[in-house]
Amino acid sequence: MATFSVNDTARKANATANGTAVDFTFSFQVNATSDVDVYLNNVLQTSGFSVVDSTGSAGLNADGTGVVRFTSAPANTTIVSIKSDVPVGRTSVYTSGGNITAAALEGDFDTLTMQIGDQEEALGRSIKIPVGDADGDFTIPDKDTRKGKLLSFDATTGLPTVSDSAVNSASVGSTTTLGSGASATATASYVSSTGDIAFTFGIPTGATGPAGSSGVFSAIATKLEAEAGTENTKGMTALRVSEAITAQVSGVTAVASKFFGVKRRVENVTLHGQNFSRTILVQEHTLVGGSENLVLSDYDTYFFATGSVGLSLRASDGHLLIDLP
Repeated sequence: MATFSVNDTARKANATANGTAVDFTFSFQVNATSDVDVYLNNVLQTSGFSVVDSTGSAGLNADGTGVVRFTSAPANTTIVSIKSDVPVGRTSVYTSGGNITAAALEGDFDTLTMQIGDQEEALGRSIKIPVGDADGDFTIPDKDTRKGKLLSFDATTGLPTVSDSAVNSASVGSTTTLGSGASATATASYVSSTGDIAFTFGIPTGATGPAGSSGVFSAIATKLEAEAGTENTKGMTALRVSEAITAQVSGVTAVASKFFGVKRRVENVTLHGQNFSRTILVQEHTLVGGSENLVLSDYDTYFFATGSVGLSLRASDGHLLIDLP
């Protein structure tokens, strides 16, 4: 039993291991080496250490402080925690008419002080409301109410309540390869007890795209669909485009020519007994289905066209207007 003054100090000591040190000192006071709890990364240890005094001898220093000595050094960056855990009990008994010694009283009072200090350290790690908050009933809901729920606080009163579980983590559970042209799939599973959600994806694959050999299209247009020019969902290859253009051009039945030429021709005319010359524009063209021998140098301008071509003379300025398909 202690017979010394008990200092007002934290009843816990934390340190970070460096992988080499085996001794860790504590400055709070206890009655016996069994009153010391040792944790590594918050895990209570029951072996692998001993409590010695400052000289390395087994036991405590005279003032109840000491050193925790490990058999082997804790790994680097390990958090070493040493905490007082004085049992809540009495070994001394006072009898009526018996002797009450100063040592007995001193030991009991020291133990009470240590026990109060242990509780103060534990309460210091608990959730508390600020001093300025209004008092209220901070009892948490009963077991059946809080099963599978999250502890939360009421939006108005700020008092403890429960709410449904929230997502704690998200991960891809699996990815499945689907056949060409298949529709993509996605599912999610949620575990309320852990707040974990896992996704499962089905991803279509193909030789040239997610829809298979047709690429991003569901299918390639047929020759008849390309020539008709009415399909609006299927893909067009270079061959189908060529077939569509050929079908559209060959389907023109209006007046169509392959060659158009324009040249000037000078004519001598007599008007009111006077002779003079005039220049007129002559337009010539080949007809569909026929062939002619042409000399391009005979024409001032010419062009080749496929499809329906319209010609008209604008009276306002005498310009020849050519409408191409």
